[in-house]
Amino acid sequence: MGIGKTLFLMAGSLRLIWRFRLRSGLILLSASLGVGGVISAINYAAEGRLKVLKRIQRLGTNVLVVTPQLSRAVGGRRKTGTLVTTLVAADYAEILREIPEIEKSSATVTTSFLVKAGDLSKSNCLVLGTEPAFARIRHWQTTEGEFYGMAEMRRSARVAVLGSAVRRDLFGSESPIGKRLFINRVPFEVMGVLEERGQGLDAANEDNQVYVPLSTAMRRLANVDYFSAILFAVTRWDGMDETTEAIHRVLSKRHRTPGHLPEDFQVQNQKALIDTEMASSYRLTFLVRWVGLSGLVVSGLGILAICWIAVGERVVEIGIRRALGATKSDIFLQFLFEAVVISVLGCFAGLMAGWRGTESIAERADLPFFFDWTTAALVAGFAILMNLVFALIPSRRAALLDPIRALKSE
Repeated sequence: MGIGKTLFLMAGSLRLIWRFRLRSGLILLSASLGVGGVISAINYAAEGRLKVLKRIQRLGTNVLVVTPQLSRAVGGRRKTGTLVTTLVAADYAEILREIPEIEKSSATVTTSFLVKAGDLSKSNCLVLGTEPAFARIRHWQTTEGEFYGMAEMRRSARVAVLGSAVRRDLFGSESPIGKRLFINRVPFEVMGVLEERGQGLDAANEDNQVYVPLSTAMRRLANVDYFSAILFAVTRWDGMDETTEAIHRVLSKRHRTPGHLPEDFQVQNQKALIDTEMASSYRLTFLVRWVGLSGLVVSGLGILAICWIAVGERVVEIGIRRALGATKSDIFLQFLFEAVVISVLGCFAGLMAGWRGTESIAERADLPFFFDWTTAALVAGFAILMNLVFALIPSRRAALLDPIRALKSE
C-alpha cells in the first residue's frame, strides 16, 4: 500500500470519527475512565503507604519502646484500673549498662493536668515528662524557641515546650516564648513550641500535649518514682531484633516474673510495626492493581462492544466502498485506525484524569500527594495495547463482510 493511499485512508477515518461524534465520544470516555480510575486507585494506595511511613518516621524508625504491663492476678482475674509501677530507674540504668547498641534514650512520664495561661485553660491536658533526647529520637523540631536540655533536667527546671494545638488554644497568635503557664497550679515558663505533627499511629493528637523535663514531671508534678515508658534509639536498623531480645532478657532477669503469669513489661519494636504496615500496604496495592486490571478489561470490552455495533450500523457503507474498489485490507485498516486513534486519545485523557483524581483524593483524604509516572505510563501503554487487540476483532469482521450481501441489506 502506497503512502498516498495510506494518508487517504487516515484522512477518511478522521472524517468518520468526527462524523460519528457520539460513538467516538463513548469510546474515548470508556478508555479515559479505565486508565484514570486505575491510576488514581494505585496512587491512592501509594499515598496511604506514604502517610503511614511518615507517621512511623515521626516516631523514629530505629526506636524500641518499653512499657509496663499489668501481670498480677487476684482471684483468677486481672486487676483493672490499677497503676503499673514496675518500670523504674534501676531497670533503665541496667539496660543502658548491658546493651551498647543503644544510641539515644529517653524515659517518659505521662499525666493529665489542668493547664492554664491567663484567662484560658485546658482540662485533662496530657503532660509528658521527657529527657532532652526525646525530641531527637522523634525527629521533632521546634518552630519557636528551643527544646530543653540537660541543664534544665539537672535542676528540675519549671520550663515547658508546647504542642502546636496547645499553643493556639492558650496563646492564640501571640508568641508564648518566655510567658508563664500554670500546670496543676505550678508556674512554668514556656521555652519552645513544636512543629505541627497531627494524629499519631496510637490515635493520640501529639500537638495537644505539653512537654516538660522528666525530673520536673516526676518531682514537682506527678511525685512518682516510676516511668510510663522508655524510648531507645538503636544504632543499626538490622540490629533491632537482637536489641529487642537483649532488653527482654535484662528485664526478665530483673523482674523475675513467675512462669504461670504474663510478663509485667512489653518491648515494642518499630521494625515489626513497619514490617506489618508494609506487608499490609503491599497486599492492598496488589488487590488494587487486580481491581484496576479488571477495570481496564471492562473498559476494553466496552470499546469492543461499541466498535462491533458500529460495524453493523455501517454495513451499507462497507458494501459501497468494496464495490468502488476498496480491498479487505483497506476496510480492516480503516476501522482499526479509527478505534486506535480514539482509544489512544482516551488513554492520554485518562493520564490527565488520573493526575487530577489523585490530587483530589489526596486533598479530600488528607494524604500526601504522590503520582507515580512510571506506573501511569505502564498502565496507559497496557491499555493502548489491550484496546488495539480488542479493536482487531470488529475490524476483521468489517473486512470479511460480503459486499453483495452488504449492498442488499440497504
